[in-house]
Amino acid sequence: MLFNRDPEKAAERAAAREERRKRRQAAADQRAEERLELKTWREGHPAEATMNQAALMRPWPSSKMGQTSLGPIRGGRAEFIDAGAHKAWTATRLIAGAATLGASAAVTGRKNKGAAMINVVFGNGAAQTYKVTPEAATLRAANQWVNAFNALAAQLDGE
Repeated sequence: MLFNRDPEKAAERAAAREERRKRRQAAADQRAEERLELKTWREGHPAEATMNQAALMRPWPSSKMGQTSLGPIRGGRAEFIDAGAHKAWTATRLIAGAATLGASAAVTGRKNKGAAMINVVFGNGAAQTYKVTPEAATLRAANQWVNAFNALAAQLDGE
């Protein structure tokens, strides 16, 4: 008696499992199709890959097929403003470092000087400003992101 199964319920469970398997397979096929479409689109728009690479680990928006979370790139423009942003030793930090034989200089480090920012206007009119830290790698990435954004916007406008 313990192992008796209702054949109708077993058939229902089997049908439900098969339906779930078909849905998972259809979703996987859809994702593969979308990935292929995105890959094909990016081959024709290499500036998007450059822009997304520069945006890694930074607050700047990445793009998927010319669309960001804040709006479309088409019709947009970006501007990089670098007002002498750099890291520098201040007199106070130099004196403190000399007085403590470099111990406090190692702890406090250099101070951010100047300012850098990115002003972006998206195709839908939304505007955003991003502050850029004055580290050499971040400044290079910001300049690269702005150039790629403007190149992609120009390409999309021309299409």
